[in-house]
Amino acid sequence: MKRLNNLYYSKRIKELLAELQTAGTTLVVAPMGYGKTLAVQYFLQEQERCGKKVLRQSIYGAGAEAFWQGVCHSWQNTELGAALLQQSLPADANAKTLVLELFRQLLPQEPVYWFIDDLHLLESSEVIDFLFALSKAGFADLHLLLVSRGQIFDGSRLLELGRKVFCLDKHDLALQRDELAEYSSRCGLQLTSQQLDALHEACEGWFSVTYLNFLNYDRYQRFCLDTGSVYEMIANVLLRPLPSEQQRLLLLMGQPEEFTPEQVAYAYGTSCRESVGRLLECNAFIIRLANGRLRCHHMLKQATRHAFGLLPEAEQQMYFRRLGQWYAQQKEYEEALDWLYRGRDFDGLLAAVQQLRDWSMHPQHRQHLFDWLCECPPEILWQYPQAVLIIMRRMFSLNMVPEMLQVKEWYVTALERNTALSQRERDNYYGELEVILSFLAFNSITGMSEHHRRAYKLLSGAPQTLSKQGIWTFGAPSVLGLYLRTGCSLRQTVEDMQECMPPYYLLSGWHGAGAAELTEAEALLLQGRIDEMDMTLQKAYYQAEKHGQECITICCDFLEMQRNLFRGVYSSKAEAYSRHQWQLQPWKQSMLLNTADMCAGFYYALLGKPEYIPSWLTDGNGQQPSVLYPARPCRNYISAQCLLAQGQYTELLVRWSDWEQECRPYSNFLCLLYLQVQRAAAFAGRGDVTSCRASLKQALAMAEADKLVLPLAQNIALLRPYLEQEAQGECSAAAAAALHLGQQMEAGRGQIMSARFAEAGLQELTEQELQIAQLAAARHTNREIAQRLSLSEGTIKQYLNKIFAKLQIDAAAKNKRHQLERFFSNS
Repeated sequence: MKRLNNLYYSKRIKELLAELQTAGTTLVVAPMGYGKTLAVQYFLQEQERCGKKVLRQSIYGAGAEAFWQGVCHSWQNTELGAALLQQSLPADANAKTLVLELFRQLLPQEPVYWFIDDLHLLESSEVIDFLFALSKAGFADLHLLLVSRGQIFDGSRLLELGRKVFCLDKHDLALQRDELAEYSSRCGLQLTSQQLDALHEACEGWFSVTYLNFLNYDRYQRFCLDTGSVYEMIANVLLRPLPSEQQRLLLLMGQPEEFTPEQVAYAYGTSCRESVGRLLECNAFIIRLANGRLRCHHMLKQATRHAFGLLPEAEQQMYFRRLGQWYAQQKEYEEALDWLYRGRDFDGLLAAVQQLRDWSMHPQHRQHLFDWLCECPPEILWQYPQAVLIIMRRMFSLNMVPEMLQVKEWYVTALERNTALSQRERDNYYGELEVILSFLAFNSITGMSEHHRRAYKLLSGAPQTLSKQGIWTFGAPSVLGLYLRTGCSLRQTVEDMQECMPPYYLLSGWHGAGAAELTEAEALLLQGRIDEMDMTLQKAYYQAEKHGQECITICCDFLEMQRNLFRGVYSSKAEAYSRHQWQLQPWKQSMLLNTADMCAGFYYALLGKPEYIPSWLTDGNGQQPSVLYPARPCRNYISAQCLLAQGQYTELLVRWSDWEQECRPYSNFLCLLYLQVQRAAAFAGRGDVTSCRASLKQALAMAEADKLVLPLAQNIALLRPYLEQEAQGECSAAAAAALHLGQQMEAGRGQIMSARFAEAGLQELTEQELQIAQLAAARHTNREIAQRLSLSEGTIKQYLNKIFAKLQIDAAAKNKRHQLERFFSNS
């Protein structure tokens, strides 16, 4: 009796698969048709029989977003899965740190086998980076099984993983000559030794081609050893010999990535369960998945899709339409969209969109958003204003502003022509439109507020467009860095924020709570009014913590760090941020880790401890998705300050033009001011007096009207002599105020350095340096020290410069000996 569809695993393969039980990560890499997936599935089924937990994920597209959706789906119904749903695919170091921490804390306390198939279909380096980080972490109970046609990790990464990774390739999976003989015997074929030799030589152990030859031999008593294409073999062996109905059914099976027999029967349009059953019984290229669905092997899928494309267009559209309707009936609306569009069923498509209020979108939908509305007949479009609204919302997030404005006109027309809407429904739709249009007014506080006020009057409930869980600051640590648009507008900006935020709180359920108070506190800090900001800063803290707005709390911490520099108080929060030992729950958005890095980086740059600055802030990787686009100007001026602290003056000047341009789209005046000051400081560091003075004059002119002296004071070490000159010029008030505030910061910084870093600094001194430092701290002159130690005054001066550098004492400061004295008294 022939048993051609029986799976065969040799003793050698079983022994290799047993190694997967001890491997942290297994890489199975071989061309198509070598039985990669079937071999891993066989192993996993054995583990399931032993009660082990198995997760399966198949890759069906190139997009990173779809991959992450698959990750979350794989871990659903677990505590880890709930946490991963709050994240996106980790694309930077902080995001990876956070997600790996989630795995460490929330992995089930039992062995878990996580199988990810068809990684070759991905076109995302971020996915591979994540999988490598996960493999490198080496969680004891997590076994990662990765299958691909091509290389997954390069040679250097494989070396780095070492024994943490186990590899199988096509040579391991290929049928050997004796295994081919045993396989054919188990299938019930009686082959001669010569036939086996010829088949093994022609197929080279290629499992799928061997199987196709077995089918062909069983039917025609001959092998297909001279065919030029495996797809032609599939067509000749599996497709063309079928009756017409079964041919159509097989073509339909090859269209979805996964399917059920009921789905195929529905798409075909008549009762055909028996025919579907016969196809499944006699075709080993159709794989039954753990979720109960079926999937065609890639080779069969490609062959059937090619044949399907030869059908008349009207017939293809009919089948596409039925497939889309099937998904819609199953409430799988995202899956339904593309099928309904291909089937030209716009009524069904827009009805499906209306079910997707929290639509994350598959990558392919991005290409079709505008096409759907352009090609939809107007009389259908007018019946679905809610669907148009949802598409508009997605367009804004994709920066499709021109298309969005055109769709706005269609939306209004749809509302006006839909006579079935009640006045309340119509008002709610207009209210949602106002919320969406408010984003187009960013970063005009009053412009956005006009939309918010109109939305509040129109809506009968909370808007669907806003989420209290979103990051109100876009990841920036400074509110005025986002919203201060011009010079001479600081007071007005504070007043506008105080007036406009309360209506927004009512509309959004306290999204961004504390921002109004925070803006006033930041304005006081920028003007150097240090002692006046305490009350408003505490109010901002209170509102943010009361309403769960972590992004505002971090901004409060950023102000507190800068304020405490003037008071000589070391910031424990900066230390906690730099080590990621902070109190955000681990399932909050990873972007806030990058905000914390920016806070710590800026603080340590001002403190003069560049070794504590997170490396990504200065590494020049402008494409790193560390914050959302509106917050990038804030990130840039923080990066510039970090480069100054590292003495990378030329690097700052090289990048300056790009940074300056990123401040223009939203008129980020404060960020422009910082960059202008930092440019002057970089020129000063290079000794370019002319350029420094020109840049400093521009910065002083920008700062003068609103007395924004903080950026100048924070760069006093490099700018002091130039500010002293400008204190006699046109902007004398701003220059004098900056000098006074800068001296306060230097004094506070000196206290922190002597109190916090004295012992570590003193340990770096040599015996000779320590002796000279003690004499200098006792107020001996250079001449007296030179006479006592039988050295020249010049040598003593060189020693003292080294001592000041090791102890982080500003070489330009006038009270160096006093700071040195404090080092010894504190230690």
